[in-house]
Amino acid sequence: MNQRSGWWRSIGREWRHQRLEHPRSLRTVVVVWLLLSGSLAGLLWQQRWLLLQQRQARQGQTDQGLLQLRVNSHKITALDWGHWDPVYAYAVGNDPGFEARELNNSSILQDGQGLLVVNERSKALLARGDAIADGMTPQLLQCLLGHLQRLEARPGAVVSGLAYGFHCQAGERSVLGAVTGIRRSDSGGEPRGWLMHFSRIERPSYNTEVNAAFRRINASLRNQPSGEATPANSLNELLASEEQLYLQPPRSPWQQGWLALEEMAPPWLGINGLVGVIGVGGLLSLREVRRRELHVERNRRYQLRVLRQELPGPLLSRSELLQAMRQPGEDPSELWIAALQLKVILFRDSIHHHGQAQNLALAWLGERLQQLEHTRHLALGDNNTLLQVLKPSSAEAHEEHRQLEQHLSDLQQAMAEAMQLAVGGIFTRLDTADVAQQLADLALLLSHGDAPSGMQRIAEGVAPTARKLRQQQSRDFDLTRSMKSLQEHRYALEPVLNLASGQRHVAYSEMLFRLPAELEDSISVQELVLALERNNNVYLLDQLMLRRAITLLQEDGDETQQLGVNISALSIGSDAHITNLLAQLRALPETVRRRLVLEVTETALVAKPEMMERQLQQLRDFGIRIAIDDFGMGYASIGYLFQLQPDFLKLDLSYSQRLNDANVDALVDFLVRYGDINDCGVILEGIETEAQLHYWQTRGVELFQGYLFKQPSSA
Repeated sequence: MNQRSGWWRSIGREWRHQRLEHPRSLRTVVVVWLLLSGSLAGLLWQQRWLLLQQRQARQGQTDQGLLQLRVNSHKITALDWGHWDPVYAYAVGNDPGFEARELNNSSILQDGQGLLVVNERSKALLARGDAIADGMTPQLLQCLLGHLQRLEARPGAVVSGLAYGFHCQAGERSVLGAVTGIRRSDSGGEPRGWLMHFSRIERPSYNTEVNAAFRRINASLRNQPSGEATPANSLNELLASEEQLYLQPPRSPWQQGWLALEEMAPPWLGINGLVGVIGVGGLLSLREVRRRELHVERNRRYQLRVLRQELPGPLLSRSELLQAMRQPGEDPSELWIAALQLKVILFRDSIHHHGQAQNLALAWLGERLQQLEHTRHLALGDNNTLLQVLKPSSAEAHEEHRQLEQHLSDLQQAMAEAMQLAVGGIFTRLDTADVAQQLADLALLLSHGDAPSGMQRIAEGVAPTARKLRQQQSRDFDLTRSMKSLQEHRYALEPVLNLASGQRHVAYSEMLFRLPAELEDSISVQELVLALERNNNVYLLDQLMLRRAITLLQEDGDETQQLGVNISALSIGSDAHITNLLAQLRALPETVRRRLVLEVTETALVAKPEMMERQLQQLRDFGIRIAIDDFGMGYASIGYLFQLQPDFLKLDLSYSQRLNDANVDALVDFLVRYGDINDCGVILEGIETEAQLHYWQTRGVELFQGYLFKQPSSA
């Protein structure tokens, strides 16, 4: 209960916050909801009302049919008995024993039926049956005789030999029936009286549904027609136009409208309830987001407070920096500013968490920067950056830039035992006319640029560079979109040759991506790959190449062929992408998986080595062999080899081209020895000449790849 009340309090607080912070947007949302809800209510009501009208129309047609069948059955009986000679003899007085002889057990007097015989002088000769078991009431007799008078007054009706339906409502007794003239079976002359056969509205032989239908029909018969009433033609044959009977609809229009409102209410309430739940969920989500933002802001304030305590001088926030620069008398036409960014790559056991490592490096750097002679303000910006604002002296900018470079180098050396850092930033001119926009441009360049390493000097200001970056982002988006729509592509197979013992055979062939011919003039492969990496969409290329390699391995009749496919650092480091990769490999036969080599770049192994070890082991469990590509180009240490245990180790081409270099020779000798002990093939990339090949063969290398062994491009 307390938790539920807490939710409601949270919802109320968030609603009040939104009313204060975004009143116009909230009013717009409410008005849109009211319009949509009202439109939905109108649509649902109209559908239900039309459905009720259709039901009522079908019910009216059913009632008309039942009434017609009932009256027709009475007409048949009346004509049958009215042209029966014993009835004719009884009417003229020649057969006084007819009643006792023929009617005592007759079925036409049972089951709520009745029979009335009247002579030509309108004198009732016989009135019997269940319909008048308690005697002929004056009202019923008056109604029946009234129909006889209408029949006599009807021109041609006397000699027509037809039967006519009628209805009588006399108190609680309502009857339906038919009347005809009494004639001899062989004569069409003048009738010698009249015979009326009728029955109560409700008959014992009918089930409850039929009796209910006839009760409804009887209740709906009226002399005053309404807009939706239909004539009861089977009962109107003896009535004048002003006396006509009509079947009224069971429900009036306003009753139908109210019933339609009742039927549309549940779905309308359900949909609005769902919208309400979504709205409540949205408010709770907004509140949670604000709480997280508040938590982040508190952490930032705490970080700022900690740094202020550790630094000897003042440290401003970004907003405080803008406020300080806008004070009267403090606005020169231009300043120089350095935005310094720190990226913690790896911290040692002496550091307990990432935030501690970050604060330690920022505090050390901030202390050094405040000791510079021309530092005016030092602010903590976004993305773990320090903003150093210098006095307006362009002549001293070069010296400041040199000192910043030196401080960054000192920082890396000072922090080497505690953590591994990538440090760098931007040194640029700041036009104080639009400081906020330039700081935003700085943040853009730092967040979307390459990994920081050293200081980049932009003397003309950051606006042109930021504009180029935005154009590049737009270009990257277009390239990514073209990649998503790319169905066909070309590829090339570059062999990795095994030249051990003087023999020459292909260990495996690396599949290299080639663009379709129609795209070669507009973009390059390198440009496409860089764009995909910047947009975190390089997994699209990885999946495309892996599918093509799997198809080749499954379709190729040569079961000895083995293919290598590159997997980017972003794909191998993403839980979602590695899950899809494992699912794709799980569906393959083991014979195909064992012929596949996945080449993982060294940079993918640095950020999260424990996670990479686990994921590579999952791939190895499937029978996939792992190659570490471009080894020696990043931050990976020799220790990773013992931790990850690759099947192949590919040395970058910069090593293969450095002949007679003692350091490179020592490294290659160690790796060859490591490969022999741990069953790991060492591959030298970039072999272009026979001299290079011969040199490394003499040092024990057996696996090579490069232009010297290039094959023609495939499909």
